[in-house]
Amino acid sequence: MKTCVSLILVLAALLFAVPANAQSRLKAGDPVNIELKVPAEDAANVSTLYTVSGSGTVKMPYLDREVQAAGLTTTELARRIELAYKAAEIYTNPTINVVLNDPSKQAPHVVTVGGEVKTGGAQVPLRENMRLFTAIMSAGGFTEFADVKKVKLIRNNRATIYNMRKIDEAGSNNPILMDGDTIVVPQD
Repeated sequence: MKTCVSLILVLAALLFAVPANAQSRLKAGDPVNIELKVPAEDAANVSTLYTVSGSGTVKMPYLDREVQAAGLTTTELARRIELAYKAAEIYTNPTINVVLNDPSKQAPHVVTVGGEVKTGGAQVPLRENMRLFTAIMSAGGFTEFADVKKVKLIRNNRATIYNMRKIDEAGSNNPILMDGDTIVVPQD
């Protein structure tokens, strides 16, 4: 009988230990996306990227006290924030979602280069202070059919035309690119 009870206790301990170890524990400096799902009408005021402070806490809007985060899983932190909002009588039944923001899993910063370039179009990794001409060269350069006087840079749904034959030293005709820019090299 003792063996059976001991076996049940060991199995129960293993069952509870696996989920706790399956998710890593938060620590100071960790970036976390905290999203208020319910009530949805207040989501914009709460949902954003937070960083676990050096003291292991997260400062949430409307709460007088910071919420302890270090040492918790993202699920445990979500429940703790929900309880803090309930205890402060700010929300009656909030639903919080917490996700560790892992920069290594984020999409790379790119510009899209298409049209009359030798690679036939490509997504070029965006480097710091990368300029229009550099991105085109990174996509193989112009084809023999390219109209280099009418290169189009599309940013935020607004197109600007650049003459790549007249690049000045100040860079006014060779702008620094931003993440998500699209470059179209038309046919002559």
